[in-house]
Amino acid sequence: MVTRAPARLSVADAERLLAGPATGLPRLTLAAGEESFLRDRVVRAFGAGATAERSDLLRLEGDDLGGVELAEALASISLFGDLRRIWIREGAKLERAAEEVLLAWAGGDGEGVRVLLTTAREISELKGLETLATRGTVVPCTAAGGDVRRWADRLVEEASLRLPGGALEALLARAPSLLALSQEVEKLALWRRPDGSVAPQALDALSGSRGGASAARWAAAVLARDAAGARSEAAALDLEGIGGSACLWAMAERAFAALEPQAFAYQRGRTASGPPVSARDARRALHAVYQADLALKRGRVPDSELRDFVEREMESGRNG
Repeated sequence: MVTRAPARLSVADAERLLAGPATGLPRLTLAAGEESFLRDRVVRAFGAGATAERSDLLRLEGDDLGGVELAEALASISLFGDLRRIWIREGAKLERAAEEVLLAWAGGDGEGVRVLLTTAREISELKGLETLATRGTVVPCTAAGGDVRRWADRLVEEASLRLPGGALEALLARAPSLLALSQEVEKLALWRRPDGSVAPQALDALSGSRGGASAARWAAAVLARDAAGARSEAAALDLEGIGGSACLWAMAERAFAALEPQAFAYQRGRTASGPPVSARDARRALHAVYQADLALKRGRVPDSELRDFVEREMESGRNG
């Protein structure tokens, strides 16, 4: 059997296409790669296109999607008479039955539906993704050195900033990922003057908050009800591009260490200092971590907002 090479689009081109009319979209688009920042932009464009057309947009979880459920979703008719859009998150985790349904659908006329499948995996890593790619259009969500510089220029332009000399290079040197770079640019935008320029001391202020940010210290501050300390540590974590997922584990570790000190004795030398954690607060923390992880997987809360989510859950539990 002869298979075609998958069509490919850059993230920038995919954004323009997916934000447009559904009639102009590929039946199946695969946004694949480790850069969550790029995948998120593709997803936002896909959603923006649905909003602009006032058409249906359905989100499905790849790790919790059966063949029957997917077949029903693909066969459903839009309530508004337009093409429906379906986003399948983490499509690398599709079970075999769902994968076969999607392949069969993509090999047909794709009438009535346009599908976006996203995954942090590379297409070449899984045979199933390679096969799906031959039926759709691939959007690589990775970034090499030159790509990072181009995205930095674009983010600065989108924020309508005029940075002082050397500022962009300083940001590129500090940001470990595109997500971290975007967060740096967002913070610089807070210093934007009416003409778009940014005071040189803005970079000094940002760099002064860097270095030594600690998810463990954030967890300790939250458990100690030190709101100011938690906010300060969260700001430093943001500047270093450390997402909320790492903080969930830090919170869980501290809670488990309080509940099972013997089992977690090896942690004593490397956890943040702070007052003892009561068993009640430890259980409350584990519940908050569980709820945050569930919200992340179901797409209700992005990684960048997990710390805020946990803090709200902790405060709610204390007041409840």
